[in-house]
Formats: sequence, structure tokens, C-alpha cells
Amino acid sequence: MRYILTTILLVTRLVCLLPHARAGDRPSVDLSDTGLKPRHSLPASWKWSLATVLASQALDAASSYGMRELNPVLASSDGRFGMQSTAIKLGVTGALLGVEYWIVKVHPRSARVFTKLNWAAAGVTFGVAAHNYSIR
Repeated sequence: MRYILTTILLVTRLVCLLPHARAGDRPSVDLSDTGLKPRHSLPASWKWSLATVLASQALDAASSYGMRELNPVLASSDGRFGMQSTAIKLGVTGALLGVEYWIVKVHPRSARVFTKLNWAAAGVTFGVAAHNYSIR
């Protein structure tokens, strides 16, 4: 259990640093002559929403660990939520956020919609985690 909590804290810390990450200082180039589109920076609110989704999923996995799992995809052979379930849960979350990142990079205006969806999903997942801790 201590290993899972340590991993969750590490992932949460790394995700919180995401809005501060930069590719480095590059000299500005006039792209009007090249026919290339200028790069749009990703909104900070969307980056923070990614952090909340990951934190809520990690908290939900920690709160569910060792308990009976109702989702048959996540349940182990004895019906409990374990390491394999955690890996599946966080892997699917990472894959979905990766697809979301790609969509926002291609269509920057979609970040506004994804920000709202991420905050809503994080709120629901935090609620589920709070429920799990209340029934322990």
C-alpha cells in the first residue's frame, strides 16, 4: 500500500509541474514568409484540468485498493481491486489524456470544452474516492 501511495504522490507532483514546463527559450521567427502557421500555446487552465484528472484517478485507485470491485474489467479473479486494476485504470486514463492532448494540439480551440469535461470528471471521481474512504 505504501508503494502505491508513493507512486501516486510522485505522479501528482510531476503532473503539477506540467504547466511550468517549457521547451526552452527560442528566438522568435517570422513565419509569415514560410507559409507555416504559428504555434499556439496551450491554455494553462486546460493543463491544470489534466492534473486534476490524474490526481482524482490516482486517489480513486488508492481508495479502492483491496476492496471489492463492481466493474468486471477492473476486478481481479477474486473480485478485488489490486495492482492489475490500478495499472489498467491509470493506463486507460493516460491513453485518453494522450488522445485529448493530440486533439488540443491539432485544434487549440477545443481546449475550452476539454477543460470543462476534465473538471467535471475529476469532481465526480473525487466524489467516488471520498465515498470509498467513508465506507472503509
